[in-house]
Amino acid sequence: MMRLSVAQRSECGGRPRNEDWIGFCANDTRGCFILADGAGGCGGGAIASRVVVREVLSHFSETPEVNQNSISKTIPMARIALANARERYPRLSQMDTTMAVLMLDTQQARAYWSSIGDSRIYLFRHGRAHTLTNDHSVLQSMIDAGLISSSMRGNKKRTVLYAAVGSGDIPEQAVCQKPLALKSGDIFLLCSDGFWESVSEEEMESVLQQATSPQHWINGMVYQFSNPEAGDQDNFSALAVWVGDQEEVTRIVIRKAPKQAKSIN
Repeated sequence: MMRLSVAQRSECGGRPRNEDWIGFCANDTRGCFILADGAGGCGGGAIASRVVVREVLSHFSETPEVNQNSISKTIPMARIALANARERYPRLSQMDTTMAVLMLDTQQARAYWSSIGDSRIYLFRHGRAHTLTNDHSVLQSMIDAGLISSSMRGNKKRTVLYAAVGSGDIPEQAVCQKPLALKSGDIFLLCSDGFWESVSEEEMESVLQQATSPQHWINGMVYQFSNPEAGDQDNFSALAVWVGDQEEVTRIVIRKAPKQAKSIN
């Protein structure tokens, strides 16, 4: 059976408070891992992210099922939890959050995920980064449509989202359409935009080659940030899940030329 190793880190960055929330619930064969990034501009972001994470993990702890049906329920149940919180805090009726959820079953060797907003889930296979999720931002949709040619990193407009937990319809591709077959040596990284904005996929891969544990890997990536406590540094959070032994997860396959992270779907 493939073993799981988990590490997490969440920091304020240069902001007065941390509105990210992360957590996981796992047993010997199944696990649910979640990260939420509260919308700071709307007020109540920390509450929104916390109630969403707690609701999803509470449900998984009671019913630890890992399948298409269980992952499909994560966004609707998060929306109900957020709606209830908005009712409890009427002055924070606009509070919102992103969310990224990963479910793993090592016995069945399957992974499922969902995401809404711009928090990301990466898969690192043979040391190479693949994006599993889509950013639900206006800038990303314009890039995908070929209307503009731009990079997400460093662009101030990238933070304008058209979907989050508390918004209208659930976007296409917010939930995986089929499971990913797990392989021993796979690594998953859930991270908020404050994290992936500050470290490139190439840097993630490079630090991974030297990492001795998932916590060592996360800390090494944060070390690549220009200044983790600078005033313009957003909250940043990451949750890493290693599947298999350290020798397998850090093993890298040589490729002919550098590439940007790509979807494995």
